[in-house]
Amino acid sequence: MEKIVLYIVASFFVIGCLDYILGNKLKLGVNFEAGINNMGPLALSMIGILSITPIISDIIIRYIAPLTSSIGIDSSIISSSFIAIDMGAFNIARNVGGSNELVYFSGVLIASILGCTISFTLPLALGMIKDKNIHALCKGILCGIVTLPIGLFIGGMMLGLPIRIILINLMPIIIFSVVVSIGLSIGIDKVIIIFSYMGKSIVILGFLGLGIQGFTSISGIIIFKSLMPIEEALITVGKIAIFLGGAYVMLEIVKKILSTQINKITEKIGVNASSVAALIGSLASAIVVFSTFEELDERGKVICSAFSVAGAYVLGGQLGYVATEAREIVLIYIITKLICGVLAIILAFLITKEVNTIK
Repeated sequence: MEKIVLYIVASFFVIGCLDYILGNKLKLGVNFEAGINNMGPLALSMIGILSITPIISDIIIRYIAPLTSSIGIDSSIISSSFIAIDMGAFNIARNVGGSNELVYFSGVLIASILGCTISFTLPLALGMIKDKNIHALCKGILCGIVTLPIGLFIGGMMLGLPIRIILINLMPIIIFSVVVSIGLSIGIDKVIIIFSYMGKSIVILGFLGLGIQGFTSISGIIIFKSLMPIEEALITVGKIAIFLGGAYVMLEIVKKILSTQINKITEKIGVNASSVAALIGSLASAIVVFSTFEELDERGKVICSAFSVAGAYVLGGQLGYVATEAREIVLIYIITKLICGVLAIILAFLITKEVNTIK
């Protein structure tokens, strides 16, 4: 089944490539080009952190693993809760995790949802939206974080993990969800500051890694023996960019098919057309949501923010990474993220049912 998903994306890649050659007659070539053009930004954000994942792994194995193993929790759960899958979490999980199933559970499922939210999505959102919208954002993020243990439990079951193992390894996530929920409820400003610093710290760490990798690559002087070879990092980035060339075309066709139904959808779910468009666009990237946040109505802001915790990037760069590094669980990855995203939307609907601001 996973191969079917990859074959579909590959077919859209060819369609986009042909349309690009023919002068963008179907308006798909531009999406193909946009996907490939991600290679530069991806390299800037990923090469550094990927390069130093062996070093981070050594630190986890030496200092954190003994503590987590004593209580039965896989050490990769900790790193995957704070680092996105494509910012090094999967590589770290692969180095420090236990079984393959636990590596996939933490390095793919947890890292693509919670890790991505903490290290990328939330800092990104806080940097893009206006202060007056922070309350709606946090309310949505709260919905996404509170519901994610349910989706992750289902994902763990699909991976074949025993229920006991899933529950034990979900305990840090559940505790974190409760703490974040309480924090967002009673002290939003402090939580925002903490998340912002965490995101910035990971970005800085990545650029330090890029600096070390760049110096090593150019000068030939080895600073850290365990540094990942630059060829491996570049291959990963290149494969993701190629994948996005097909994924963007696929998403554009999906949006065109659904465009005629958007008015009906807005009436049914009680949000404006911009909110529906942003929700669909977030399947590729949460940037679509937060770059158009002002155009969304109040309910749409909460719903789209909630979905961005898990549902964002499900057909974007993360899918490209999973298809490159863990293609055998592509379908489980997609299903888990969508389950978490839908649950977050349902909760967001419930807490905003009195709001009706269609424009």
